[in-house]
Amino acid sequence: MNLDTLSDKQLQELERLAKELLLVMRKAKLMAEPLAESLHQLEVEAGEIRRERFDTSNPEYSGY
Repeated sequence: MNLDTLSDKQLQELERLAKELLLVMRKAKLMAEPLAESLHQLEVEAGEIRRERFDTSNPEYSGY
């Protein structure tokens, strides 16, 4: 999945909503579903891209 074209705001929203949906799925005991793994991968990928962009544009925060 190519998330590079999304804005920072869209990435943050996508990551937040994926976390919320995973929480609902966990409470409903649906974590064994294939969708849960896909959502987790989406959350991780969106977070990594968002953090990489932040680190690139704010080098004074490297190491935190």
